[in-house]
Amino acid sequence: MRYRCVCTARRHFSAALRDLPTAHGGLNGMLTISRVVTPALIPLQIRAARMDDIYPILRLHCEAFADKFGAAFGVHGTARGIEAMAEAWRRQGRSALRGMFVAESNGLVVGTVSLRTWDTASDTSGAAELAFHQVLGVWGAVRSIFALSLLEHAIERSEGYITDVAVLARYRRNGIARALLDHVEQEARQRGKRFLGLYVSASNTPARRLYASVGFVDHRTRRSWLAALILRQRTWIYMRKELG
Repeated sequence: MRYRCVCTARRHFSAALRDLPTAHGGLNGMLTISRVVTPALIPLQIRAARMDDIYPILRLHCEAFADKFGAAFGVHGTARGIEAMAEAWRRQGRSALRGMFVAESNGLVVGTVSLRTWDTASDTSGAAELAFHQVLGVWGAVRSIFALSLLEHAIERSEGYITDVAVLARYRRNGIARALLDHVEQEARQRGKRFLGLYVSASNTPARRLYASVGFVDHRTRRSWLAALILRQRTWIYMRKELG
């Protein structure tokens, strides 16, 4: 049964200046708790993503992950890429948004994060591929699906895997990324997960600093020439946080 609780999270304010300017990430069960937090001086509600959040989320992703979107859809193909992903999510229905949360301030989606687990249902119907083919054509679909899957991760049973941490540029340095990370950590604990994991580009120093400040440590390094060629980032760090 769903319920809501309202709380104040002033503890995020002291570290807000180290908030996330860019981050890498792209789902888990439906959220059962929706909270209102105030990481700095702005009202913030963190809740489960809904179908009417599709375009706000994708526009946010497009801003935060411009390099990834450019690699997947081409420099001038972002608008079509957004439409392809939106169509794919619509075809998959609510299952496409499982484990995806948004931070909302005064009715505007200002941040997002996803929490995936080993039992997250994957799309086996081919709906996403059909949507990409419909919008982008055969070559465009092959290219985009390949680029978007370059950093796929085999999730362990006891792991909560975090992806797509993103905050609108003008709302950064307000503790929003920290609030999102805290939210998915609590969700993972409720689901009995023993640790959190995520990948971040080795060159993304601000993001790595943020993750380290909330308890993540470097666990292993992943190097890929394909990622270097397509995403222009060869080295990625898998960071991990034990939940105890």
